Amino acid sequence: MEDPVVEVRRIGAKVFLRSLEGEVIPEGFSRIDNYWVREQIQAFCFLVKRVEGKKKRQCVGGLTQEKVSIDVEYHQNKVKLNLKGFDTYELYAIEGDRLSPWGGKKVLEQLEVNRDYIKRCYLIVGKRGDTYSEPTEFCVDPLPHPPIKEVERLDYRVLGDRLYLIWSYEPDDFFKEFVVFEDDREIGTTKAYMFELKRQDKKTTYKVKVRSIYGKESNGVSLSYNP
Repeated sequence: MEDPVVEVRRIGAKVFLRSLEGEVIPEGFSRIDNYWVREQIQAFCFLVKRVEGKKKRQCVGGLTQEKVSIDVEYHQNKVKLNLKGFDTYELYAIEGDRLSPWGGKKVLEQLEVNRDYIKRCYLIVGKRGDTYSEPTEFCVDPLPHPPIKEVERLDYRVLGDRLYLIWSYEPDDFFKEFVVFEDDREIGTTKAYMFELKRQDKKTTYKVKVRSIYGKESNGVSLSYNP
């Protein structure tokens, strides 16, 4: 019979546990997806049992009200972080409104974080002996977004009751899609160089913008259709 092999992370009051080998059942934890979680500020010990295997006693340190002190230095495409107050640290990236407890990077007193074209936010957890800090959140200011090229040769063709917007474009690494507007109202997106619409019986202004993978949009190019 084999011992359970697990990974344990504390982020604030929550303690996360996952198995690295086989199925386990930890005492006092609730299951979420493929891992377990328990909320407790104080240090505690518990038993974790491997299914069809042995039990093992595991302990987790408690939470202090102290936070990590962070000095941030911006250097062009990178940010240098100087961390103080604890012996070791764990850096967690926040993706949207979610945080993966298993994506933490263990660091010492200094580390560098790459800057991106959107704001990135992180949590830092410090550890001193068996004691953990309160998580400290910080965000890295984005780089200035590179200029977004506009579409070229925007034109239209009419066929029956259909109107086709056509244009040309040379996409770069930042290109995501084209955004089409009808009288300042967004009506759709496409990655093609043509957009089909119902032909209007009144003067209508169309605009095509370019949207980047970071959600930024160009000013757009417009044309008017007058039946």
